Amino acid sequence: MLRKALWVVRDRITSREAVDDLLADSVGWNARDLVVQVRGRGDAYYADGLEPRAEALAPDGFDPLAALVRGGAAVGVRIHAWGNVSFVWSSADGALPRSERHLVRAHPDWLLRPDGVRYLDPVGGSDWEGIYIDPTVEAARAHTLAVFADIVTRYPVTGFHYDYVRYPQSTYARSLEDHAAITTIVRDAASALRRARPGIVLSAAVFPDPTVARDRVLQRWPEWAAEGLIDLICPMAYREDTAEVGRLLARARAAAAATELWGGLMAYAGRRELARDQVRAARDAGCEGVILFAYDPAKRDVIDAFAAEAERE
Repeated sequence: MLRKALWVVRDRITSREAVDDLLADSVGWNARDLVVQVRGRGDAYYADGLEPRAEALAPDGFDPLAALVRGGAAVGVRIHAWGNVSFVWSSADGALPRSERHLVRAHPDWLLRPDGVRYLDPVGGSDWEGIYIDPTVEAARAHTLAVFADIVTRYPVTGFHYDYVRYPQSTYARSLEDHAAITTIVRDAASALRRARPGIVLSAAVFPDPTVARDRVLQRWPEWAAEGLIDLICPMAYREDTAEVGRLLARARAAAAATELWGGLMAYAGRRELARDQVRAARDAGCEGVILFAYDPAKRDVIDAFAAEAERE
């Protein structure tokens, strides 16, 4: 039987009712690991953080992460706090964060191409996703680590999950050797988070092809695995072609043979049979588990199929 997990994006945890529904659904699917986004854009989906409260949360004191940890413990669901590492802001309408405490406003010198921040698009390219920190800036790295350590110190989470632990594209780096700054974050975080909460499971969402990860976004995750800096790898094999999913996950498996691997799959609306087939592909590729992007009550039929197939021996 494969372990099965769900990525949960921050917009699914903005109320007590939403958290209760999420946990009930997770138990129904026997998905005992939830990877829940609590730092989405340099903000906090939890209380009294080092970064400003997320704009999507009402000013009512509700603490989504506390509710998840408390509720998860009651029903046997493990909570992994998911933090975006380098990606710290985006806005559909081009607005900057409202809070003056947000690092985009408070520390523009920490950002990649800070001269372009007022436009929210430093280079104007089609590959641009949003504002990233510059990983080579020591103060930016230290702040990121402090945020993560604060979370795992104050909340008894099972794991901490890194996403966007990379450059947006290698063209944003001053040198291809800047991959070392990303690895420094991962190495320093491993030390700090394991010290703060012994036994914590450290995981990362990564580009599934190690060569593409290395060359396109300076993400050398096989080296992190070899050094023991992460306990669990989640290669994001988001493709509709099941054969390609299998190839990508097999490549990831070969690149980190000794590290636990959960194949990252996409929930395509209405594609129940595709979800089943891709879980089988992950199993055949040697994955120990599967993780679906993302929890969405509107895709219940797809998640039903995903969960049922993962239960099969």
